[in-house]
Amino acid sequence: MTGGSSLFMKAPVLTANPGLNALTFDSAGNVYVSDSFQGVIWKTGPTGGAVTAWKNDPLLRTTGFPPFGANGLQFNSDESALFVANTGDDTVIKIASSAGLAGKAEVFAESINGADGLMLDEDDNVWVCANQADEIVVIDKSGKVIAKIGDFNGVRNGSPVGLLFPASLVRSGDWIYITNLSLDTTSIGLPQSVDSQWAAQVRTHTISRIRFRIPGNDRDAD
Repeated sequence: MTGGSSLFMKAPVLTANPGLNALTFDSAGNVYVSDSFQGVIWKTGPTGGAVTAWKNDPLLRTTGFPPFGANGLQFNSDESALFVANTGDDTVIKIASSAGLAGKAEVFAESINGADGLMLDEDDNVWVCANQADEIVVIDKSGKVIAKIGDFNGVRNGSPVGLLFPASLVRSGDWIYITNLSLDTTSIGLPQSVDSQWAAQVRTHTISRIRFRIPGNDRDAD
């Protein structure tokens, strides 16, 4: 209510500068934070403070483009697995979980171009922002794509129309809200992406809204 802030947790330095990115919670209120540069999922308690490396794995690191490893993350409904997007590798990683402990990490899905923000719905479908494809990819529990939603329709008056480098998403009722990072990768010293020249035109950063629906699914009433 006051706008005041305080330090909640701090990631240790292991092999690189920490790159804390996305976070999620388990049913006990513990907090899990992805470290995009060190390839670690950090865990701390509901009140923060001390952190542990819940999972440190090569599958959470990348040498790809954009150069961010572990990114969006969320548990499935029974908390038997944590799903983590690896942006540079274009993958979603599935990490087994039991009694609060991390198990084996494995590739759950490949070829999501710039897998970024991630969320699961009540059916444990995985919704992933593809920041290099300007779309949302929906994958079912078997790893099969069941929908690709959204598109980029240019820049109008300095504002992206549709999705431009979608970076995170959250559901509220019948809607999915998506942040458009609109990142010109050359502005941070990276090679040009196919969207860089469009992103360089953006002066107003936006949040897009898409109805929570899977085309062809029973919940699709349109």
